[in-house]
Amino acid sequence: MRTQVIKKIDFSEQNLYIGLDVHKKSWQVTVLSEAICLKTFTSPPEPNSLFHFMECNFPGASYYSAYEAGFSGYATHRQLNALGIENIVVNPADIPRRDKDSHYKTDKSDSRMIAEALRAGLLKGIYVFDPESEGFRGLFRSRLALAKDIRRTKGRIKGFLAFKSISIPGEFIRNPKSSKYLNWLKGLDFQFPTARIQLDQLINNLLFLMEQRRMLEQKLRDTARKRDRHLFKILQTVPGIGPITAIGIMAEIGEIGRFKHFKQFASYVGLVPRLHQSGEKDQTGSITYRSNNYLRPLLIESAWQAVRADPAMLKYYQENCLKGNAKKAIVKVARKLLSKIMHVMRNRVKYERGIA
Repeated sequence: MRTQVIKKIDFSEQNLYIGLDVHKKSWQVTVLSEAICLKTFTSPPEPNSLFHFMECNFPGASYYSAYEAGFSGYATHRQLNALGIENIVVNPADIPRRDKDSHYKTDKSDSRMIAEALRAGLLKGIYVFDPESEGFRGLFRSRLALAKDIRRTKGRIKGFLAFKSISIPGEFIRNPKSSKYLNWLKGLDFQFPTARIQLDQLINNLLFLMEQRRMLEQKLRDTARKRDRHLFKILQTVPGIGPITAIGIMAEIGEIGRFKHFKQFASYVGLVPRLHQSGEKDQTGSITYRSNNYLRPLLIESAWQAVRADPAMLKYYQENCLKGNAKKAIVKVARKLLSKIMHVMRNRVKYERGIA
């Protein structure tokens, strides 16, 4: 009687590249070897399920995966790495795309593009915060969301008053945060009680949001001091940088050592111009659209304060105003301010005003 010999498939010493198109209810997965496409399938949105599939179908291989940064955050990234799948999270704008992919886009084509770019070595992972730093950053962004809700509520109150043809006194236009303004709103008389109820609802919403922001800001200050009291203090020596902006810088940047040079730092924040070079022509355009959407607006706002507080910054601003318009000049001031911030963070020294 002959004995049947079953030869087990072995992918040892092979590299497999996994492109993940991550969604809430499912993942589209493409698996490539060095030469061919091995499998394209739909997987449950669980790292353990993907790892089990790879171990059963392609045992012994080295697994490399990538997915786009988005709603899923970094939890999936950490779980994949813990299971032995070497994963990176990539900026969606950095994935090479063919022209036809913009006209015929599917989850399958997206996962394959990611896998192909990963295999070709064209992808570079973004910086992944540790869980504690990620929580700190999330807390700061929650504060920004609250501030946005407060502005919207104030706008609704102004819209309500305009609809009722009620003019806001000049003193309150200049200082809408004052308690006198709220008292004035509460003292308004209306012909029908429904209008009073509507305005009171808006005022209560505003007061609630402002209290939530106050409590959140206190927690942010406490967290910043606990994480790095000295850095939190010296950042506020930079003109235009207050406690909230200092917290934003700490939360959004994390470790300053991850930037090798200032140009890389400025590119991350989004304070670099667009550049188009062809042959002997070099065209410098407006500010890049790629930026940290939370940090860049704070730096621009801080730049306006810096020109009022620091003579060196004022001089730099005036010199650039002569070359172009004020908006371009203030962006240059913000870039210069960013270089000062990098110096303060790297050397952990106070900012000295009046030094060009």
